[in-house]
Amino acid sequence: MIDQAARIKALDVSVVNKIAAGEIIIAPVNALKEMMENSIDAGATNVDILVREGGIKLLQVTDNGCGINKQDLDILCERFTTSKLSSFEDLRSIQTYGFRGEALASLSHISRVSVTTKTRDSPCAWKANYVEGKLAGKIQPCAGKDGTTIQVQDLFYNMQSRLRSLRSGSEELAKIVECVGRYAIHTRGVGFSCKKFGDPQFALIVSPELEAKERIRAIYGGSIASNLIELKVPNLEEFGVTALGQVSNLNFNNKKSYSFIFFINNRLVTCEPLRRSLAQVYSTYLPKTSRPYVYLSLNIRPDLVDVNVHPTKREVRFLHDEEIINHIANSLQETLSSVDTSRAFRTTSIYTEKPSNTAMDKGIPPASSFHKPPMTLAGDRAKVRENKLVRIDASQAKITSYLPSVENGIDFSQSQRACQSKKRHIEAVDEEDSASDLKSGITSSSQFGNIPSTYQHTGRTRTVVNLLSIKQLRKRVDDNTDRELTSVFANLTYIGLVDAQRRLASIQFDLKLLLVDYGSLCYHLFYQIGLSDFANFGRITICSDENSEGLKIYDLLSVMPDIQEDAKLRSLKNLWEMREMLGEYFCIEISNGDDDLKNCTIETLPLLLKDYDPPLSKLSIFLYKVAMKTDWSNEICCLDDVLRQIALFYIPEVIEFIETANDDKDVDLQATYASKIERISQCLEHVIFPCIKKRLLASKDLKYDVAEIANLPGLYRVFERC
Repeated sequence: MIDQAARIKALDVSVVNKIAAGEIIIAPVNALKEMMENSIDAGATNVDILVREGGIKLLQVTDNGCGINKQDLDILCERFTTSKLSSFEDLRSIQTYGFRGEALASLSHISRVSVTTKTRDSPCAWKANYVEGKLAGKIQPCAGKDGTTIQVQDLFYNMQSRLRSLRSGSEELAKIVECVGRYAIHTRGVGFSCKKFGDPQFALIVSPELEAKERIRAIYGGSIASNLIELKVPNLEEFGVTALGQVSNLNFNNKKSYSFIFFINNRLVTCEPLRRSLAQVYSTYLPKTSRPYVYLSLNIRPDLVDVNVHPTKREVRFLHDEEIINHIANSLQETLSSVDTSRAFRTTSIYTEKPSNTAMDKGIPPASSFHKPPMTLAGDRAKVRENKLVRIDASQAKITSYLPSVENGIDFSQSQRACQSKKRHIEAVDEEDSASDLKSGITSSSQFGNIPSTYQHTGRTRTVVNLLSIKQLRKRVDDNTDRELTSVFANLTYIGLVDAQRRLASIQFDLKLLLVDYGSLCYHLFYQIGLSDFANFGRITICSDENSEGLKIYDLLSVMPDIQEDAKLRSLKNLWEMREMLGEYFCIEISNGDDDLKNCTIETLPLLLKDYDPPLSKLSIFLYKVAMKTDWSNEICCLDDVLRQIALFYIPEVIEFIETANDDKDVDLQATYASKIERISQCLEHVIFPCIKKRLLASKDLKYDVAEIANLPGLYRVFERC
């Protein structure tokens, strides 16, 4: 127990410096990374590294760069001294690896640092030693070549707890070699060598003139290099994005997991969202146990990137990450699909008995007379109990993935095609869920039923939305996201439609069989699509059989018997006054109301998802609610209300149950009901639920729309009792 509060006092400068050094230099590989980046920033074409006892006893980096001026050696190891940055605004256009001036200062507080350097115009080299950020002794002249040599000895000699936490020397050396290899792959025109002290052989050596693919061959071997394809990502001019890389093809069958190599603006970083996105693309092509190899160099406009996030600079943040990552993932998808024409497989050995001779046949042959196959390691693995075994894995490809895709992704039955007056087709549509660059034509009958569409590219560019209200609405969705439930939907396996009248479907996740309200899921999905694609929707062109200029809104409202005449006119007035905003932001185009509001027609509706048309039977109530239930006086409420009405409009309609086995029912009604059930089943399986897996952020309210029907361990307990 403390009787009285302790006084607050400033820490000693040496303690502060050691704490800061411990954040930046975590292990020898971090020290190497900082020194190697300084060499590259200095314009070196050769970087030689010498390591002793995993970099703990000695870590030496020698380069042939521009060197350090003698006048700068006095303050070289002081904190926040750098030649690469003069003001905070320079971070917006930073092009060098280093910028804070903390690396050498941190090293001098936890090790013994000596620097030997020579500039091209200096008659000799100069050597200086540093302790705790200060120059120790005088700067001495010595012989030396152009460039700089930095020696770090006895790393963490004054931090015993950190020293004891390090791995063995061989493991630390392996980390160093891996780090050098990554920089060697990316840095064109620079040669690298890494050698263990006392070892005659180099652990790694790369010539400066080699290209990326040959550098990978020199570092990782021919098994990877011979199975690489070049990844060319189209430029994204809007964000100043260019990307180029080398990725493994579909014949690369490797059980070892290689960490994805990402350089963003020439900086080696980790980017978990990008890694997950690219791994998800590969999961549709490779067996579950195979691991791909990915090297990607990504350049983004500097003012969109924040490099000052982590002390070790291993993380960066950049704006518009979702759009940029989706763009790269789509490029990888196209690249892999273009080479997915043939596969190479290794054949397995067949072990047969060794033939025995006649002498052996007379007696009992010994056990050694048979050729025994070698034991596999499979038996050493921990066996998964049957009641814990996931029978269906969402990450595994289905057999339907290898079948020729039917038109538009949905195979309608003959009876359904007979009910349709026009066949659906798509012209030059990208393999994405986004419908922002599409135009759909729907011809509506008097009953406003669903008729197949024709999709065409419009060629318009994407609009950048900077409305504060939309950003606030998106933030609300993020803040209300249930991460665990989102993971369930991202890894679901669709089972089937349960009840179209109550809009229930079944899915599997892990060992659980779940019942979900797909109406509620669709509401949240289409609301989020509306937010993410705001002002960039596709357009659905609608017209009647008699009029090619859209449908009269007054006639649509007249279908609803409960709406009075004054309510119809007020609805028309609100829609007409807000027609410019509805057209610009939501692709709801209204015209022909200049002379008489009763002649107002609706010509287009927003297209949120390819291969799915909203039920036009709800068009009347949709227009009425947009006109009368929207708060037009407040911007954020107005946009939120319209987006929610669009999401309600897009929810699949309720299909009233009809007993198809009952001979008393009308045959046409039974055929129509069967056709609707088949259509919604195909749509849920091939369009809506795949989109839910990719795009839905499950809100916390959705947990009330998901119920567990059964789980595998529980079923096993039931069977055991029987």
